Amino acid sequence: MIVLDFYNNKRKPINGTCEHCKQHNTSPAWCQLCDPQKTTQEIGSGDKNIDDCIKEFQLKATAYEKVIEWIPFNRLIDIKIIGKGGFGTVYSSIWLDGKRVIEGDDSVGYLKPISSSFLTEFKNHMKCRLEGSELEIYGLTQNTETGQYMMVYQYANRGNLFDFLSQYFRKLTWQKKLKQLEDISYNLSRIHEAGLIH
Repeated sequence: MIVLDFYNNKRKPINGTCEHCKQHNTSPAWCQLCDPQKTTQEIGSGDKNIDDCIKEFQLKATAYEKVIEWIPFNRLIDIKIIGKGGFGTVYSSIWLDGKRVIEGDDSVGYLKPISSSFLTEFKNHMKCRLEGSELEIYGLTQNTETGQYMMVYQYANRGNLFDFLSQYFRKLTWQKKLKQLEDISYNLSRIHEAGLIH
């Protein structure tokens, strides 16, 4: 039997060694050939459609810290409303287990309840992430009291762009302002590359 390793050009000694195939990992603590299959065995939402959706994107992960998860709601504490608008309510929370990192890190995230078409919305967000969007998505959870599904995201603690610029415009150098514009442009291009509109 011949096994082709399409990831050989990404394998580097600095990334460590895969315990399963004994080759260098493709990114730190991650073997693209072996690890995606291992991560899909840890899902337990109780809903086959959600489990299948999470598995789909776990198999597409390219690094340890990019694997999305089913996050039990009881692992989220200090849940607070931080915003309401036409698209719903946004909550902040502390995730007791924290995001996947190679070394320990406390994780503060935000929760966004999602509608009945939540899997489509979640898949669209994940497409953007796969295209290179910098917004981290950690996974899905379900509010045990309301039954509502929620996406767990990276917490952006500086608010929206208008509020950020209103507060920091005079303090920012032009170089930092241009970097902000570059980052926004890049992320908008990732949304367009994923075939989505905003």
